[in-house]
Amino acid sequence: MGNKTGPWPDIKEKEMVSKAIGELAIFYGDKENKGMYDNGVWMDILQIPWLTRVEESSLYKTIIHTMWLDSIGWHKEIKTRWPQIKLIGLSDHPLSTHISRLPAKQQFAYIEDLQYCDGIMVLTEEERQWYQTAVPSIPVERVGLPFPVENYEKLYGSLRIKPEERDIIGLGVGAADNDRNFVSNILAFRKLQLVNPDLKGVFLSIPNQLMQYCSYWADKVPNVFIHERTEMGEFYEMLARCKFVINLTDRNTPGRLEGEAAFFDVPVIGSNRLELQNELFPDLAVSPFAIEEVVMLGQRLLDNEVWSDDLSRWAHEILVANYNYDKSRERFNNLLKRMEGE
Repeated sequence: MGNKTGPWPDIKEKEMVSKAIGELAIFYGDKENKGMYDNGVWMDILQIPWLTRVEESSLYKTIIHTMWLDSIGWHKEIKTRWPQIKLIGLSDHPLSTHISRLPAKQQFAYIEDLQYCDGIMVLTEEERQWYQTAVPSIPVERVGLPFPVENYEKLYGSLRIKPEERDIIGLGVGAADNDRNFVSNILAFRKLQLVNPDLKGVFLSIPNQLMQYCSYWADKVPNVFIHERTEMGEFYEMLARCKFVINLTDRNTPGRLEGEAAFFDVPVIGSNRLELQNELFPDLAVSPFAIEEVVMLGQRLLDNEVWSDDLSRWAHEILVANYNYDKSRERFNNLLKRMEGE
């Protein structure tokens, strides 16, 4: 097991007993959270510790367990050793790009391990339906993708600029493990350049493993540039400069980029497979391969700043109202009530 490096009491493993001394903690499995896990945001929302050893689970009444694929079996491990613990699974991997592509044996093991949960937290309505069908006797709650509105306002609010000062088109955001579909973004951008030859496009927050791919397209298409991934402030400064973003990722996820763009009042023409695209920018939601529709919407955004501003302002209001930390806590508490039979 990993070394103990968290905020729990300094006691030896043999002294750990089933008597709980804390209400709630979150656990992945022998890994320390250093800010690299998206689901670590629940530490801030609920003000709870992140555990790195399964033995620490015995010290808490309720454990949230992040359901990473390489942690299959931890639900059974925890509930078998400490059956008195209330165990909540927290979905992590997208169904479309991960769960649905697993070998049958691993899919079966993943679903079997869910049976040991007392409740499950998921990010989208589609996930809620999937998990609720997989484990019909266990309450499943859509908690959404939490967004730290107040914190971001303090840290990054000053990065917003006037619409007329924006000078680039975002061509999607880099990630190592999803179906980015950058090629559709590029095709739409090239078509827009025929009418708007001075348009500049930028691949946003590109990690090292995608530099070769993006560099090839940047060499082939005029006025296409690459923003290399560094730190969040620099990424958000670049995002805030976008007239709009084209984000045609071909997978079913919440759509974090849509939330980030809405925070900066930047419209997104994006895949209708992303829940936040449909919720924040429904008028700009398209099939990820409907390029002609993307071009039509992009040209309209360029020609009609009033329409663009109205869409962005509405998206920002929805983000603040539905995805702030208070709303996230409310949804989490709903799950706790359902677990108690209320």
